Amino acid sequence: MNDRAQDTTAADTGPDGGKLEGPRFSYAVGALDRSLRRNLVTILRPFGLTVAEYTALSLIRRRGGYSNAQLARRSFVSPQAMHEMISSLEKRGLLERAPSESHRSMRHTHLTRTGRDLLDRCNVAVDEMEQAMLEGVPAERRAEIITLLLQSARNLRDVAASD
Repeated sequence: MNDRAQDTTAADTGPDGGKLEGPRFSYAVGALDRSLRRNLVTILRPFGLTVAEYTALSLIRRRGGYSNAQLARRSFVSPQAMHEMISSLEKRGLLERAPSESHRSMRHTHLTRTGRDLLDRCNVAVDEMEQAMLEGVPAERRAEIITLLLQSARNLRDVAASD
């Protein structure tokens, strides 16, 4: 039996000891994460970006003014790694930092024109990959899926925070 067939026929045990048919939710999300990451690495390599750099640039574009610590949390990297990444992206002319008006010691990060142009080109490639990934998923269900996945992530963060 090939891996794809195993993915759809695997049986597992639920929390109550009962048999679950098909893969667990955590397995399905993990499989998607691994496949998505592999594809993103391949897509972003010609642009000279890592997945973490692309994520950070996307976050900055969507809502500029993040601190390094905020970017690190939202990009799933350590604050030290984010500091190095921001410095590298700034040296490459993809972003710039300016002092915060409310906190003199904080510097907020914004994309340069070069950074916006690069991100636009990356987004075209990522959009194509996402279209292929979501083939067969009705457009009206896509927002619902995103909402459910983000709610699941929040729930898991809340569980971890309460430990």
